[in-house]
Amino acid sequence: MNKIITILLLVTLLCTTAVAQTKLSLLDGTQYNVKQYTFFNDNGSSMEIKLEKKNGKIKTKFIDINDIWAVGDTIMYVPTQEGEFSVEDMRHVVIGKQFAKTEYNAWWACASGFAVGAGSMLYFYGYMRRPMIGLAVPIAYATGISFTRPTTKYIIKRHPEYQDNEYFVYGFKNKANKKIFTNTIIGTLSGLLVGGLVSMAIPAK
Repeated sequence: MNKIITILLLVTLLCTTAVAQTKLSLLDGTQYNVKQYTFFNDNGSSMEIKLEKKNGKIKTKFIDINDIWAVGDTIMYVPTQEGEFSVEDMRHVVIGKQFAKTEYNAWWACASGFAVGAGSMLYFYGYMRRPMIGLAVPIAYATGISFTRPTTKYIIKRHPEYQDNEYFVYGFKNKANKKIFTNTIIGTLSGLLVGGLVSMAIPAK
């Protein structure tokens, strides 16, 4: 039985629509305090959730059931293929991702990406008039940074209670790596834009 069918059987044990405030946890470490959620099937199983914004307005999002770890205390994750994490192992992976999402600030990735993007455009495009190299350097930098993640020592120092838990460490590194890469892309694109605009003002040799 595939994962979709297994989860749908579990869902039938729940109310189709829930109105009480509920904690929704995703496999990527994201958590929502959901005001209302509804399960439905639209060419694949999904969940419609309603979130209350700070201004009191309701925001609607749609979540694929395969991306959900738990709804309240009900675990939705079901390993169905060989090599997938067991429920208990995935629990620690998700916890690691949740910690990384809330406490790991990869501000340096944004700053360094901006510096590389702006510097490359200013030098190679503004002064050397070689725009292709000006674009190639930031792309190469962003590609290289995609392999960067915090060390195990860094993680265990902050969470010694998980020093023997490889799944927690894996989850933390995985989420932190994605934050580093995302911040690098944002910083690099911003740097390219600013560097490109400034370079246009530099007189040609």
